[in-house]
Amino acid sequence: MEAPRWWTVRRAHSNRPATYRCPFCGGLLHAMSEHMVIAPEGDVEHRRHAHSECVAAEHRAGRLHTYDDWRKAQPRKRWFRR
Repeated sequence: MEAPRWWTVRRAHSNRPATYRCPFCGGLLHAMSEHMVIAPEGDVEHRRHAHSECVAAEHRAGRLHTYDDWRKAQPRKRWFRR
């Protein structure tokens, strides 16, 4: 599978007694704590739960691009009239 060009990122918090493993640090993450859900190119079937601090650190390091980051990096179309 190719690496995603961008990630959807949103805040999450649940009352479920579930535990996840953060994909960045490998630490445990309790669903009842404030955290983030990330999805490659908006594909919620492959979403991951991650610590908010880990998501912020990955974004600052340039390893986690949001859709807005990706759009800003795309070449702009120029419209010329002849």
